[in-house]
Amino acid sequence: MQGNIEIVASGHPVTSVMVLKSSKAEVSRKFDIIVKEGRNKLTITKLPTTINEHSVRLSLHNSDGTPTEDIYLSDTVCYIVDRPRDESSQSRLRALEIKKSGLQSEKKMLDTQAEVMVSYARSLTGQSTGTQDIDAFLNAFHERGRKNIESAMKIEEQISELDNQIQEERRKKTSIKGTLNTEMTIVITADRSKQIQLRLTYVVNNTKWTPAYELHAVTGEDGKPCSKVSLHYHASIKQATGEDWTGASLTLSTVSTDGVLKEVPALMPVEIYEQLPVVRGRHPRTQSRSPSRRHAPPIIIQTNRSRSYSRSARSLTSSPAHCSISNATYADNPGAVYQVHHGSTTFRVAPEFQASQEISPDDFDILSDDELQGQNTRTTRNLDLSAKQVTQTPMNLTYAVRGRADIPSDGKDHTVTIAILTFDADIEYVSIPRLDPRVFLQVNLLLVPYQVLGPVSVILDNNYVSSTRFSDVNRNDSFTFTLGDDPSISISYERLSKVTKEGTHTFAEPIDITTYTTSITVHNTHPFSIENFSIRDALPVSGNDKRIKVLLRKPKELVEAKEDNFVEVKDQGEVGDGNSGLQVKWKKEKEGIYEYRWKIGASGSLKLETVFDIKAPSDLAYQFSNFGINCYHIE
Repeated sequence: MQGNIEIVASGHPVTSVMVLKSSKAEVSRKFDIIVKEGRNKLTITKLPTTINEHSVRLSLHNSDGTPTEDIYLSDTVCYIVDRPRDESSQSRLRALEIKKSGLQSEKKMLDTQAEVMVSYARSLTGQSTGTQDIDAFLNAFHERGRKNIESAMKIEEQISELDNQIQEERRKKTSIKGTLNTEMTIVITADRSKQIQLRLTYVVNNTKWTPAYELHAVTGEDGKPCSKVSLHYHASIKQATGEDWTGASLTLSTVSTDGVLKEVPALMPVEIYEQLPVVRGRHPRTQSRSPSRRHAPPIIIQTNRSRSYSRSARSLTSSPAHCSISNATYADNPGAVYQVHHGSTTFRVAPEFQASQEISPDDFDILSDDELQGQNTRTTRNLDLSAKQVTQTPMNLTYAVRGRADIPSDGKDHTVTIAILTFDADIEYVSIPRLDPRVFLQVNLLLVPYQVLGPVSVILDNNYVSSTRFSDVNRNDSFTFTLGDDPSISISYERLSKVTKEGTHTFAEPIDITTYTTSITVHNTHPFSIENFSIRDALPVSGNDKRIKVLLRKPKELVEAKEDNFVEVKDQGEVGDGNSGLQVKWKKEKEGIYEYRWKIGASGSLKLETVFDIKAPSDLAYQFSNFGINCYHIE
């Protein structure tokens, strides 16, 4: 080898990452290296342990990024080491602990010096020491003690700082999820010495991303909602690969690389064979047949006992109905043992079959389910088909995260912003007063880009309103959500009924006709008009009972209206100032659900009436479901 190059991957940042929906991510790196003429051995250490070895891709480029022609790869090996080299964090932690131990020893030495000086001072007496000597000693004792205290304080301060650093290193070590035990050995052959760029791409596990959205709506100074809403695309990303994605270009994809082949299965031909009886020892004598015709082997079970072969026993195996054989045929593998299911009894096909075998009727026997189960557990083996890897990528959605992202390997959720888009929205005021007298602001949003299943937070004037959820919405599909209810619009709902008799003559069936009149009054206290105001209600339907009939009297235009087509109501009843365009339609005619829509003016009001009859025999007692006969009035 002309040169040996060693690269610690953790010292080189990740350039780009594509996070997939199958707990995997495709990571790309770039290394600038200088190769010598001839063969160069390159070792890359500290790669994630969860690397899929079959996904590793390498390419060589010139320093300007263009493909190189005079340098090529001679060998590549990717492997997991049993004893990984010391991690930098572990080395730093060990160095800090050694430094702390040295300071503690130095502090202990200073404490010993102080104890020696104090012990010596206590040993001095006036009989053996003069006054001048005592004064000199005290001055030296004071100066030495002061320096000793200052040194001890500095050491304690340094130890305290080291304790903080050690604690921080341990916190970082425990916060990192995943290990870096993979290494790569690459042999690069160069025609001449030069600086090149090595690009490495691989797939790792232990990653996840989920979409999250925020729908922002605002109101004007007059309280009227704006017709434009903004959709904030967010994504929650977490990873525990062992390596940090610092300053990486991040892409999110809906593709799923599950390692299973996605293709149409091969359909094998199904052949019908003659069903032969279960026998012990040998099978019945068979006549010679044409060698070109294939036959299924008989079902043979060896036994040491002999039982009589009865007609009833023979009938158990004479019918081919409910008989199934495993997907491998006997002719394909004559040495294997296969399962044959007949009714509730399971048989096995003998591995060695000779058409000329003979057996006497006295050797025939039928085994019970329990006996056959015992035979199967001893002789049957399962055929395992190995799964192939994915050969094609399905259509997917890809989202590019704006700017550069920092996603550490801590296993925690990190939220990034993908985009903020503005849409035109249709805002509609909707009320179903029979169930709830409030008026809801419903927003219909036409989504141009594709969405992915995920939670949606609804924000109105920077205040959280509610949460909903995107289903898989495709291009040009609409999405509906509510901004809450509007307390500035009051609704009263009232229903009256009147019963009249019909057919009171002697030979006529008495009929009760109940006329229901539903009155809905709407009052708008806003200083602005509301363009799209909808009231929804339902008429009772008789279902399959032909004795009960429902006749709609008012509005007459609804009788002939087609489903989901608005028609104008000519007799609009009590119409206030600023109200116009009262229309009605069937939303679901078979279910009796209908809808009024009109423009209600500023500080305007409107009263709607719906009248219908229910005809039924007088002696027929009937009741309603989800109808709410009780009347109420709500302001």
